[in-house]
Amino acid sequence: MRELLKKITVAIIILLSGITIITKSNKEKVDPGSAEILTFEILEHIKYLSSNKLEGRAPGSVGSKKAIKYISKHWQAQGVSSAGTKKYEQSFSYINEVSLGNRNILRVRNSKSRYKIKRDFIPMGWSGNGSIDEKVIFVGYGFDINNDSLSWNDYINVNVKNKWVLILLDGPDGNSPHSPYGHHKKLYNKVITARDHGARGVLFVKRVENENKKLEPLVYRQSASSAGLPIIQITHEIANDIINDNNNIITNLISTIDKKLTSLSFELERKVSANVNLKFEKEIATNVIGFIEGSDPILNKEYIIIGAHYDHLGYGGHMSGSLNPDTLQIHNGADDNASGTAGILELTHKLAMNKKLLGRSIIAICFDAEEKGLLGSKFYSQHPTKDLKQTIAMINMDMIGRLNEKPITIGGIGSAKLFSETIDDIKQNHTLKIDKDMGGVDFGRSDHASFYREDIPVLFLFTGAHQDYHKPSDDWDKIDYQGEKDILNFVYDLIIRLSTHKEKPVFTEVTNDSVDNQSPSFNVTLGIIPSYSSQKVGMEIDGVSRQNGPADKAGMKKGDVIVEINAKKIRNIYDYMARLAELNVGDEIVVKIIRNKIEMELNLKL
Repeated sequence: MRELLKKITVAIIILLSGITIITKSNKEKVDPGSAEILTFEILEHIKYLSSNKLEGRAPGSVGSKKAIKYISKHWQAQGVSSAGTKKYEQSFSYINEVSLGNRNILRVRNSKSRYKIKRDFIPMGWSGNGSIDEKVIFVGYGFDINNDSLSWNDYINVNVKNKWVLILLDGPDGNSPHSPYGHHKKLYNKVITARDHGARGVLFVKRVENENKKLEPLVYRQSASSAGLPIIQITHEIANDIINDNNNIITNLISTIDKKLTSLSFELERKVSANVNLKFEKEIATNVIGFIEGSDPILNKEYIIIGAHYDHLGYGGHMSGSLNPDTLQIHNGADDNASGTAGILELTHKLAMNKKLLGRSIIAICFDAEEKGLLGSKFYSQHPTKDLKQTIAMINMDMIGRLNEKPITIGGIGSAKLFSETIDDIKQNHTLKIDKDMGGVDFGRSDHASFYREDIPVLFLFTGAHQDYHKPSDDWDKIDYQGEKDILNFVYDLIIRLSTHKEKPVFTEVTNDSVDNQSPSFNVTLGIIPSYSSQKVGMEIDGVSRQNGPADKAGMKKGDVIVEINAKKIRNIYDYMARLAELNVGDEIVVKIIRNKIEMELNLKL
């Protein structure tokens, strides 16, 4: 019945309005509407922001610029002050993709064959740039494993120092998820192993070559800096040309290794001369920031941030985050996160019209590039336009449009003792059902994480996952706008209470090892929060996640950059995870870090 009423109401809205919000958004001035939170206005905002006209709001796109203009116009009409670096906008750049530069070449010495980029070979998106003209050592699967259950070393009888290594993908059992070779089969781990043994470059070949897809595409991984050496995928044809032995073609070598389950490594007949030149292309993203000054002359020097990301996945595709990656189709992101952005617009209007009720001031932020790895909130937390030390709380709304009579989850309640009793008290005046999560509903997955890592108490509102998540089917007609109105009325009362309460929330660290966001197959954790958006060489730490954990006891701090574990180099988070997988409970390790440009060594017991 409720669903039927919703559809009827939507139809009446469309018929009576006479003009859609899309048309309204293009006017020089916008009618801000009622200062009350209304289902009609929630629906209008979401309909426009998730319309095909905005093409999925990918950072830097035409659709993203339209969203920025829409938000800014409404704030201007509402009387919300600008707080960006250029009016409402705070722009920043980030590496968005990788492309081929000039002279990406590969030649096999003493061979008449000529090979073409993308058809016969292609660098990996996290390859280092450089030229190598050297001998090639075949090292089978590139394993160096020595544990209680398995011993396999493909490097024991060969010297790969300053040479190419030719490595097979996967392992003798293919890509089985239950493989005894575990993380050692991952290409990145094989590259690290080759690098540890002194190889200058890596050539790799698929164990089984698909005639229709011999090579993987060139893609960029947001969390990976360069691996520090050239890494090139080659076809079976090139591998056989390097081997130059009809009795030992690559498929025969694979068959021999898989049958005997032992290492097979040797120097190949021909040298390889190759040059890798990748270009890393930047995109401009933009946070949109508004400000409402509180009425208390003392408290208004402190701030409450209310935030929601407005970006989404654009047209989807591989490496976009889409769960339908094979289809290039507009991902409108009505729930994720036009719903949260609409919530910000409704809240700022009501707060601006009732600013006399506010004690502390409000900073409203619509974040960009959340889907790229929380880049917008991370940038603001490092380049705040208002004093971050005066920010007493951050409230994040991400996917609040699918309540459908379920409880809403509020995460982060444990990040300040004041939160739980305040929420319980306000709840008495609302019919909203609430699930209180003392943790963070995984602190690493939305924009509140960037503020939690700055020791700011956070709350995260979320109506739950659904089958349309990160798919083109996440459209406005599935939004429970009455449920969102109930949520926003609750959040409004919560903001008023927090803004006037003489006692401000005091940050409390949430004991939750899952913020390491590491594979559950690891035997140990250091108890840290990795910085997934850092571009530094090494693995930057966003914070310590566990009191009295190994990192905490050793004195690690936010901003430290791990560059070695047990004298093994770490260039990025993937190196770090590979090193972590080698460790066990009880191990004593030496971790080299860089802190304020100074190298330090810390001793940790796991």
